[in-house]
Amino acid sequence: MQPAPPQPVQLSELAGSLRRRWRVLALGAAVGLLLGVLAWAVLPVTYTATTSVRVSSVDVPSSGSSATAALDVATAAQLVTSGDVLAAAADDLGTTRGELKDGVRVENPPDTAVLNITYTASSADAAATGSRAVAEAFLGVRGKTAADEVQAQQEATWDRVSMLERSAQRYPAGSPAKASILRQAESLGDRAAELATADTTPGQILGATATPSGPSSLGVLPLGVAGLALGLLVAVPVALTRRTAASAGIGDVGGLGSIHEAAVLDGTRDPRPQDTWDIAALMLKLPSELPADTGYTLVVDGSVGTQPGAALAEALRRRGRAVRHVDAAVINEGKLARGWPTQRKQATWGGEVVVIDSSELTSDALKVTLATRSDQIVLARSVDDDALAARRLRGLLRAQGVDVALTVLLPQRDARP
Repeated sequence: MQPAPPQPVQLSELAGSLRRRWRVLALGAAVGLLLGVLAWAVLPVTYTATTSVRVSSVDVPSSGSSATAALDVATAAQLVTSGDVLAAAADDLGTTRGELKDGVRVENPPDTAVLNITYTASSADAAATGSRAVAEAFLGVRGKTAADEVQAQQEATWDRVSMLERSAQRYPAGSPAKASILRQAESLGDRAAELATADTTPGQILGATATPSGPSSLGVLPLGVAGLALGLLVAVPVALTRRTAASAGIGDVGGLGSIHEAAVLDGTRDPRPQDTWDIAALMLKLPSELPADTGYTLVVDGSVGTQPGAALAEALRRRGRAVRHVDAAVINEGKLARGWPTQRKQATWGGEVVVIDSSELTSDALKVTLATRSDQIVLARSVDDDALAARRLRGLLRAQGVDVALTVLLPQRDARP
């Protein structure tokens, strides 16, 4: 009969693997926590202050028009980090433009004409002073740009007026040409007067810049928690994939004992397998008087091809017990699923110890179902068996409230006589 196909990994098996390798998880968490604390100690402590500026539309009439230019807040936000603004602020703060630029950030809340200018520095006072200086420099540069434009337009307009007046002198008084030129000069004079009243206010700072009460950089607690979480994130897959010689196979009594059996019989050094099974028959707590209507059932499960049920049945016979051996593999699986052994079948077992060997069953679910209908469970495993498969079956049994009475540890399969 072919070995049973690999069963899918269950959540209970993963949880069990993590519990068994808790030291890996603890080490990962400790290393992550230490790295988080070291990051807090190494990274500089920084403070961030914010100054809010309401941007106004600069009223500079264009040539031949008195319309106010549309407000472009996005363009104004770009001006905050321009060289002229940073240079002016750096002069006020006594620092360099490059150092200042690294700490400046600008945010424009949606559907507003407000710019939030933040500055990050190594101290709370420096952050507040820097944010305020950048905001004032921004308004200063924007206002000066508008004022310079107005002045340039005024000078150009008065130059044009002077030129027209000189041109009008070449014509006699009362001539239509002279009158036309003087009307143009008068119109330009009105424009120059209009430019003198242009509103070049660039905006205003909204309130005082608050000095930050605490650092904006992450503290030891969030960095420590982040490091711990990162350490666990790395440790979990390591714990699940770590395959040592002890975890790849049963290995020793400790390997089976980690499955939490009630008792583990180590027969790996017995010169004869018969001796191992004689001790197993002695360790099993069987009633002195067996039920006359159902008998007493023992389910024995081992590696495929080992037939541990026959060995245990023979050992019980040597102890004077009335024993019936049943190989579950020859029972129709449909019968097992429908409730075998039936009460009628059990009635034929009255007064006997019935050893049912489930080793050749291809389904763990059927093994567990059969175990729930039996009085005791015995697991027989060799040191080269897959420990994960044994723990999986043990977990399935426990989930159904079935306790393993005895686990028998046998030599490697190729070392048996």
